Amino acid sequence: MIDILLNNDNDISIVNGDFQIGESEQQEIESILIAFKGEFKNTPLLGAEVPRMLKARNTRQGITREINEQLKYDGFSRIDFKIEDAENFTINAQRDAP
Repeated sequence: MIDILLNNDNDISIVNGDFQIGESEQQEIESILIAFKGEFKNTPLLGAEVPRMLKARNTRQGITREINEQLKYDGFSRIDFKIEDAENFTINAQRDAP
C-alpha cells in the first residue's frame, strides 16, 4: 500500500518541502504494535499494546496471540514472525489483494 511515510520520530516525513510517499505496510505494522487501544479514532479496538505487555512480563504465547489478533483485525494475513527476545523480533505480514 502506498501512503505518506513517517520518519524515525513517528512524524510525517518531509523531503524537499513535500510529503514523502512510499510503501507503508511495514510502518503500519509498527504503528499497530506500539499503539494502545483507543489511539485510532476509526478503529478504537486496534492496538497490540506491546510496550505495556513487555513491562507486564506477558508470556511469549500471549504476546504472539495479541499481535496475530491485532494484525488480522487490520486486514493482514499470512502473518509470520519470530520472537528472539524483547529487543529482537521479526514480523512479516501481507494483506490479500482486493
